[in-house]
Amino acid sequence: MRLTPEFVSKAPSHLNPLKERELELRGLQIPVIENLASHQGTYDTLNLTDNSITVLGNIPLSPRLQAIHAAQNQITSISPSLPPNIPNLVTLVLTNNTITSLATLVPLETLTALRHLSLRGNPVTEQQHYREFVVWKVAKGNLHILDFERIKDSTRESARKLLTDPTTSLPNSLAHQLSIPTTSSVPGAALSAISKAGKNAAATGGKGAKGRLMTPDEKRRVVEALTRAQTAEEVRKLERMLADGLVPEGGVDEAVAAPVSEGNGVVNVS
Repeated sequence: MRLTPEFVSKAPSHLNPLKERELELRGLQIPVIENLASHQGTYDTLNLTDNSITVLGNIPLSPRLQAIHAAQNQITSISPSLPPNIPNLVTLVLTNNTITSLATLVPLETLTALRHLSLRGNPVTEQQHYREFVVWKVAKGNLHILDFERIKDSTRESARKLLTDPTTSLPNSLAHQLSIPTTSSVPGAALSAISKAGKNAAATGGKGAKGRLMTPDEKRRVVEALTRAQTAEEVRKLERMLADGLVPEGGVDEAVAAPVSEGNGVVNVS
């Protein structure tokens, strides 16, 4: 559904267990963040969990905002224009999204008040140097908790040594390399297919039903396989399989090399 000004102005808000005023917009199949100015920034926490958002952005100036919960979406990117509008953000939960590149996290560098960040369930967590890069880059190195684990001083020191020049203390070549955006092989249609597969399962699934929801691990492997696809034909083959609600038990990589069949190591999720 679309977030119209009228809907946002009437959206429910409540005091959460932390005694913060929370704007509740979860589970509405929202594809785009918009019209939040209709609520006049009268909330401390923005709950966007379990929607269909692909870009984290378009939040108006909200100096009061301290927490964003956007787990269980389809987020692949973070708008560079977002940080100036949420200068006092302390907590950002992006668990179980589809962020694949470390460079996608670069806009979070200027969120200097950020202390708690969760990226669990995103393919980016499997990238080499993931933890070191996030600890060093995000919030200018001021994060306290990453993926629900406290950041140790030893981790900060190893990240600094890995990503800065020992003489100048400036970012080294590896830091620059990890910060450069790369063209993803995951097309929007493929990500939509992942979302559709999950929604179809929700509609037909349930205990004992033929379909079922993809697990976070299956979703992660799907995105990774799409990223590693070398040709357009491989990507199309994966897209067709996902559109049919099929995921190989051994990983989506196998679908590139073998024909898709219900009797050949395939799980139906539609």
